[in-house]
Amino acid sequence: MNIELTKTQRLLLCGGMIGLASLMLQACETVMKENEDIREKICGNWESVEGKPDILVYKEGTLYKVTLFRRAGVRRKLKPETYLLQKEADGNLYMNTGFRIDVVYNEETDVLSFSPNGDYIRVNTDEAIGGENKEEQ
Repeated sequence: MNIELTKTQRLLLCGGMIGLASLMLQACETVMKENEDIREKICGNWESVEGKPDILVYKEGTLYKVTLFRRAGVRRKLKPETYLLQKEADGNLYMNTGFRIDVVYNEETDVLSFSPNGDYIRVNTDEAIGGENKEEQ
């Protein structure tokens, strides 16, 4: 089978193929964002807006964990407690600390909410380090 195309037809065909390729790349990016695990987005240091203990969300292997930095005892010694951050089939996040704590992340405001413990805001450690360097100079 021998197909003969003029120069104009070849240019139109190439333009169509490039357009199709860009549409495919955009579709792949959209699907990847939809399948992204929300737990990946909430990894980092979080500070309570209500004065409760700070938390750290991190990934260890395939598991996501939440470490709560609580002060206990007469000397107020720092005592970290670590729990698994689990994801239900419908996408809801929760921790089991002996009782269930639901976790909700608002991506627009970057606020992490725990059902009985209130809201947490992200602590940006890069800005804190940069701020210290600016003051020293």
